[in-house]
Amino acid sequence: MSFIEGFFIGIAMIIFVGPVFFLLLNSSFQYGIKAGVSVALGIIVSDIICVVLCYYGLSSFMIATQNQFWVGIIGSCILFGLGINYLFKNAVITKDLSVVSKKWNVFFIKGFSINFFNPFVFIVWIGVFKYGQQKYNDTASLLLFLIAVLVGVFITDLSKVFLSGKFKKFISRFRLNIFFKITGVILLIFSFRLAYLVW
Repeated sequence: MSFIEGFFIGIAMIIFVGPVFFLLLNSSFQYGIKAGVSVALGIIVSDIICVVLCYYGLSSFMIATQNQFWVGIIGSCILFGLGINYLFKNAVITKDLSVVSKKWNVFFIKGFSINFFNPFVFIVWIGVFKYGQQKYNDTASLLLFLIAVLVGVFITDLSKVFLSGKFKKFISRFRLNIFFKITGVILLIFSFRLAYLVW
């Protein structure tokens, strides 16, 4: 029961449209499915670390006012840099096979960084953890619940990647350039919003 509930909570997190959503789409559109999967892996690894921090009681350190400020500022700077990059980036539609393994590491780091240095991600995971902790008294059920949430989140991220891959053939360089500009503006808005909220 705990696994089923956790899995559906993870799937329900698809409603959260944040900066990682646009990074997933852009990486998949421009460099193919493998790049998008690398971003998704970076996101899920950062989520796993968030859950581990919650489980061992270190979440209070991450959401302490002073620490949250610096985590937010780092996240804001990363989003700002990516936003500027997308604003001035020229689209190059690349076949999936041409993305070399060392580039996958870059996509992984991007997904990890944007997700991990977003204080709101920690707040969401703390909420999920507290809910599971209150509902499931034994450790085994709680761990099963948390694992199921992570599985659900990872599946939704992969579904975004594979669905975007299906639409890639309809994407031209002109449309992708427009999408880049829109993404750049959105990432800058997220950056300013995050900096404002943690200030």
